[in-house]
Amino acid sequence: MASAFWTLEDGRGFARRWTGMAYMLELITDELKRIAGAREFYEYLEPFVFREERGDESNGIGGFIKGNESIMFNFDLRSFAPINREYFWQATEQALAKLKLQENENEGIIYLLSVLLDMHTRVIQGEDPMELNHMTVIEPPPTEKSGPGW
Repeated sequence: MASAFWTLEDGRGFARRWTGMAYMLELITDELKRIAGAREFYEYLEPFVFREERGDESNGIGGFIKGNESIMFNFDLRSFAPINREYFWQATEQALAKLKLQENENEGIIYLLSVLLDMHTRVIQGEDPMELNHMTVIEPPPTEKSGPGW
């Protein structure tokens, strides 16, 4: 059952178990470090990355506990500055490309990243958001802005 949700630019939702979303976010942020100009966005997202080796623990409700804070994986990409969205998608593509080159058991995460990127392509093409949407509604635009770059 899905416990983490990302809303894409047209309001469609990408939803999965928090563990899959946590690993995807880890891979994406690892790639953000390598993208020129994306450092501030990387530093914004890094606290949302689950790091068990640093003492992070599951909160039992679709996220994790870091120190005294409960972190959830629910993002609306529209709340990020346009340049940060570009960095996000570039990092996602790079993470997928790296996984495909490795000879290990990454089929599940390759599938998740592929679906996420397919959804993004559909957004760019102007497809009806309900054609591929993991939620039953189209989310209204957010009123808040998150992260650097605004």
